Amino acid sequence: MIEAVLVVLTKARPGREADLDDWYTNIHVRDALRFRGSITAQRFSRSADQPMVLPDSFDWQCLALYDVFDAERFSREHWDNALTSRMMVTDAIDDTVLEDYHYYPIAFRDNDPGTQHSGGVILEQINAAPGQDAELREWYASEYLPQAARRPGVKSAGFAMFRPYGQMIPTTPGHNYVGIYKVNDAAAWEAWRESPLLAGASCVDQESLRMTHWDWLTDQLTKDAVQNPTAAGLAAEEAARLRMGDRVLTSGTDKLGAA
Repeated sequence: MIEAVLVVLTKARPGREADLDDWYTNIHVRDALRFRGSITAQRFSRSADQPMVLPDSFDWQCLALYDVFDAERFSREHWDNALTSRMMVTDAIDDTVLEDYHYYPIAFRDNDPGTQHSGGVILEQINAAPGQDAELREWYASEYLPQAARRPGVKSAGFAMFRPYGQMIPTTPGHNYVGIYKVNDAAAWEAWRESPLLAGASCVDQESLRMTHWDWLTDQLTKDAVQNPTAAGLAAEEAARLRMGDRVLTSGTDKLGAA
């Protein structure tokens, strides 16, 4: 059973995009899934097609989604292992701002459980209008999500909220709620651009609302696949570690939330 979804946004230091991608795909995701508390992970890249105009400050390049069954354990495993040989972190990552938070499910709908997700993701980052958190949760779960889930190409729809429990870092996110829509149609993002439902809701803080579109980057990787790897998977990891060498971070654990 999934307890939380870990939503991670990353960006590379200028000119180090390929190094970051190599490390995250071939090393970091595998290291993380070796830890207790996680189930699966998948990566997506920021699409050229976006449903809304984004501010210049939104400069994240990649999105990772982890299904987590024990958020507190998963976070503690990171605290205990980060920047050691068990979890080396490339210096290609821009870690000046961390966007790495567990969100806890409120509502979920899978339109076709027998169909594999093979496309991208629409990520909604939401805050409630002042004093309207309860109204937002009720409206989104009972009205908005069922309607959005029926949009063409939507494979699954989820709505989740941030709470302090089980977090990896001792900060709070800029958004208290997320909507995560997995789509199997490359044009599905257009429904978010054309629909006024979320952008017109009085219970939503419109100034902070973000709706972003992310393209498929890697297949979903499972804990079982990491614990029972193929020869190709092991070879890709070993080659990536050789390419990374000693270009790793040696400090920064103070940014984590370990007690």
